Amino acid sequence: MLASDAKSDRSTGASNLEPVHPVLVYTASRIGLFAVTLGVLYLLGLQNPFWLIIVSFLISGFASYVLLSKQRDAVSTRISDKVDRPRPDSD
Repeated sequence: MLASDAKSDRSTGASNLEPVHPVLVYTASRIGLFAVTLGVLYLLGLQNPFWLIIVSFLISGFASYVLLSKQRDAVSTRISDKVDRPRPDSD
């Protein structure tokens, strides 16, 4: 193998990486949306911790239903692909 071949293999290695796992992206997005909602409600004057968490959870849940549909579809596709994949025989 030539030195130039080895260098070209290293430079194209990053393109072979698998994209970030959709479940991680969706989970991080949900947590981030909850944190932003929590912060905004706190700044708006909702100081009671119990109600702050409950209302933040509800608002971020509705917002994620609307805003994160693309990520939710990617998670669904990933899970259904794993379930539908034929398993190799162990014989």
